[in-house]
Amino acid sequence: MIKLKEITQITGGRLIGDEEVEIRGLSSIKYAKEGDLTFLFRRSFIDEAKSTKASALIVGEDADPKELTVKNIVVTKDPYAAFIKLANLFVKKEEEGEFISPLAHISSDAKIGRKVKIYPFVYVGSGVEIEEGVVLYPFVYVGDRVIIGENSKIYAHVTLYEGVKIGKRVIIHSGTVIGSDGFGYRWTGKEHEKIPQIGTVEIEDDVEIGANVTIDRATLGKTLIKKGTKIDNLVQVGHNVEIGEDSIVVAQVGIGGSTKIGNRVIIAGQAGIRDHVRVGNGVKIGGQTGVTKDVKDGQEVLGTPHMDRKEWARLQFYLRKLPELFTKIKRLEQKTETGELK
Repeated sequence: MIKLKEITQITGGRLIGDEEVEIRGLSSIKYAKEGDLTFLFRRSFIDEAKSTKASALIVGEDADPKELTVKNIVVTKDPYAAFIKLANLFVKKEEEGEFISPLAHISSDAKIGRKVKIYPFVYVGSGVEIEEGVVLYPFVYVGDRVIIGENSKIYAHVTLYEGVKIGKRVIIHSGTVIGSDGFGYRWTGKEHEKIPQIGTVEIEDDVEIGANVTIDRATLGKTLIKKGTKIDNLVQVGHNVEIGEDSIVVAQVGIGGSTKIGNRVIIAGQAGIRDHVRVGNGVKIGGQTGVTKDVKDGQEVLGTPHMDRKEWARLQFYLRKLPELFTKIKRLEQKTETGELK
């Protein structure tokens, strides 16, 4: 538990209410109960905030405490930043220490650092290097010559094919496969001949990869995910793709082979990017967009095939007008046929 006066200090906020109130946990506005702290991120949730059962509420400086029924309110510059700070206090931390389960298979020439945790049914292949503080949960497969940087966390049922390199402080969620063969075939006239995929995958520091993501190994060279990038669940990254620093890739995105994506790019859900495309720095790609050619730095694109956001918005306006336009045309045709228009 933590008292409101400590929460006020941590968030740098201003308290209206009782600083001695104890908080047991964090919750959403709707499901909060006594002892919980909740957050008003947007004014659109003001009605829910009025009926919340939380013991305390964190709001922004634009909120009017007089509108709220909660007795204890912490006013902050940025409620979302405050939430992140406090949520980190309530996150269940990995217990310190080190162990290797006797039910794990560790190759005799694998190098295992200090404070490493390897749970039952993990497989660690030949020539693997696992640095300090790494956690491998049950049923992780680590192929030959894989390198995993310090303090990385690999959740259950992740597969790391041979030769893959994982940076420091990387988080990989369950079911993800990194380093499977790229989708490469040559049509001989009789059959699809497989092109050997002999490259690798490199994941740089501070990357987080969601559940059931697939990142293919390069045909030659490497598929590269640069530092700080975050990838959501169910994303497909093709062979020889490069994703720049601090980019965001949302769920169900598909990225074709040999595509190069810049730094600080946002790719919204279900977008598709064809192979060999160049996407510049700071680009924003809307949900379900089909990117068919290069996108310049800073552009915002939507639609299939993709177009500038303003052009897309104008097109949507015209599309909504189509039924009305067709009705007018039909009336004009009828008048022409009956001779009302000459």
